[in-house]
Amino acid sequence: MFRIAYARYSELREDVSQQMARGGLLVKVHDASGLTLDTPVQLELVLPDGTPLQGRALVLQVLAGYGVAVSVAPELVDRARRAAEQRDTSTSGTARHERIDPDRPPHNLEGSGEFRSPRAVSTPPLGLRPNDDLPSPRSRTPNSTPPPPIDGASRAEKIQKALHGNRDERNAILRDRDRTLHPFVLKNPQLNADDVIAIAKNTQMMPDLLKLIGERKDWVQRPAIALALARNPKTPPDLAVRVLEFVPVDGLRQLARGTGVLPHVAQAARKRVIG
Repeated sequence: MFRIAYARYSELREDVSQQMARGGLLVKVHDASGLTLDTPVQLELVLPDGTPLQGRALVLQVLAGYGVAVSVAPELVDRARRAAEQRDTSTSGTARHERIDPDRPPHNLEGSGEFRSPRAVSTPPLGLRPNDDLPSPRSRTPNSTPPPPIDGASRAEKIQKALHGNRDERNAILRDRDRTLHPFVLKNPQLNADDVIAIAKNTQMMPDLLKLIGERKDWVQRPAIALALARNPKTPPDLAVRVLEFVPVDGLRQLARGTGVLPHVAQAARKRVIG
């Protein structure tokens, strides 16, 4: 397990905006023994008030002598973002990064719980920079090898395509058998309402992905997205009923007929039309 204990909420906010929002996080530990790409790990973020936030993660990159980049689940990112809104009661202190394995003591970058500043590293290792996540395909030099096709890409490259790729690349990720990649697509800044509607309509999507769409108020309050979620049989039942609040009357009448929708959605739509 990797644990980062934050002394200040401002430091957590910085990590959320600069790293976690892009799907990754650099854990500054020296000990990377036994870790390779896609090694499953547990990630724990401890808030300044001592509250732990936990989630599963995968190793994205090992930076010898500097740290380990791990993925961050969208659910954990959302929880960390909400927690980071709190105000600091202290202006001092630095986050403590640890690797905790059974039968051996925790490891951190300096061995004392305080970490050397990124500025103290004269030549940062290739890959992750102190305040970066994964090397973006856009940052490749003209002479570098272009990224391979989706089918031949590594997991880290697929995450980057999900986070920064165009529509074709995003759709390719959504067809990938590794469904843990799909939530990263929702964090792509190029995603527009039409893209979200298409995802919400797709009956091949997992319920957890549709739930993430439903948790975004700026998306679910759009009538077309709400209607798509209500119609999709993969949408969790409670969410399918809840989004009816944002479906216009004409849409509710269509749903109330029960054609192509699940019974609980049709019944809830009829109640809204009658009421």
